[in-house]
Amino acid sequence: MTEPAAPALSESPGADTLLETLIATAADGIMVIDDRGTVQVYNGACERLFHYRPDEVVGQNVKMLMPSPYREGHDQYLDHYKKTGDARIIGIGREVSGQRKDGSTFPLYLSVGAGMWHGKRIFVGIVHDLSVLKREQAAREEQTNLLVSIVESSNDAIISRTLDGFVTSMNSAAEAMFGYTKAELIGRPISILFPPGKLAEEEAFLTTLRDGQKVEHYETTRLRKDRTQIDVSLTVSLIYDAAGNIIGASKTVRDITERKLAEARLRTLQGELSHIARLTEMGQLSAALAHELNQPLTAILNYMNVAKRLLASTDVPTVAKANDAIAKAGQQALRAGQIIRRLRDFVEKRDTKRTIEDINKVAEDAIALGLLGHASANIKVRAEFAHNLPPIMADKVQIQQVIINLLRNAAEAMADSPKRELTISTSGIDDSGVEITVADTGPGIPEAVAARLFEPFVTSKPNGMGIGLAISYSIVEAHGGRLRMTPNKGGGTVFRFHLPAAQTME
Repeated sequence: MTEPAAPALSESPGADTLLETLIATAADGIMVIDDRGTVQVYNGACERLFHYRPDEVVGQNVKMLMPSPYREGHDQYLDHYKKTGDARIIGIGREVSGQRKDGSTFPLYLSVGAGMWHGKRIFVGIVHDLSVLKREQAAREEQTNLLVSIVESSNDAIISRTLDGFVTSMNSAAEAMFGYTKAELIGRPISILFPPGKLAEEEAFLTTLRDGQKVEHYETTRLRKDRTQIDVSLTVSLIYDAAGNIIGASKTVRDITERKLAEARLRTLQGELSHIARLTEMGQLSAALAHELNQPLTAILNYMNVAKRLLASTDVPTVAKANDAIAKAGQQALRAGQIIRRLRDFVEKRDTKRTIEDINKVAEDAIALGLLGHASANIKVRAEFAHNLPPIMADKVQIQQVIINLLRNAAEAMADSPKRELTISTSGIDDSGVEITVADTGPGIPEAVAARLFEPFVTSKPNGMGIGLAISYSIVEAHGGRLRMTPNKGGGTVFRFHLPAAQTME
């Protein structure tokens, strides 16, 4: 058997010194053993790795640096190699374990070369410590396993896709949400989850993300395996490779079908509650309505009696007076009709319908109803309407309901106040909308109640239901505005709400 020759060193006097210097200063451990496994050379890097001094190792079998089972098999391995030339590690290198002086072990990469030196067989081993690398790998694996665990245990569906639209991974929540198993969906186009007309969303998402913008909580629809449609909320992120190149996208998908159904039910219930509140208001208005209608009806009766007497005369001026009395009776009839119409419109149950409205006209009609029954309460009412306000897009009856509720609350709050002034005003907000303010001079609202004023069933009235302001808040919010309350500087309370102008409503 012919051994490969070790590289020849220069015969110059300094060659041995150079070799010793290279071995001593090497960052990796370098050992030389003979064909019996006895250590001949053991450098400083080896000492740092194994914690043995050179004098403790040189002349000893190298297996002292090996844990089981490498230690027990080392001599047999050398004998096998010497007899057969079958190298299992020589010239190849492999990951093994080393054992320190204190008995602890560590991972290392061992490269072994064989050769002849001065006619004797030697083996040169280079040892590289893998401890740091292994710790980093373990940390990465732990982090990866943690991320996998988080993704897998998420209640939201998480799906990743390539840039050309093929699914690369999905979690169990995605299986449950869409009805596909991983085997059925991975590798297939993600477009099978899209309803007709939604395919363009994918490219729009990628364009948005490439521009540095986020795609978060985007509400849309997707298809299950059985082709039923579900409402979902999407958050989309780009996936990068190690070089920083975009290789795909990851989606977090939340099923919001139940939430959408609940919102629809809530809107229906809110509409019912709003109607009930108007019926409650109608009950309170009934007595006032009888009083208010009594005035024009009595006037009509008086005018008609006068006209009847006058028409008995043939005198032309007298007939003219009769006609004038009849005309005035007609005006009073119109007045009574207007009161009835306003009340009928207010309590009528109908679908929400938004139209372009003049807020001043809406407020005027609301005042006519809101203050029914309070004519004898000695309340000084002041209407301050700004001119040239932008029109609003609103459900007229709902906005009147808000104003009426605020007016009646204000009138009731001032029932025992020495000063009874009620001011309703309108103003513009930079051409972007209008603001309506209702201010009273009552006792104000207790601090404990004010903190929860717009919550359902919260009221400062002894016999109040506590739903009027809650409904009013919801109505204003649904119109894109906000209802708020502040104390009146002169005593009392100020309610104000703003509504967007029609041209700013999308």
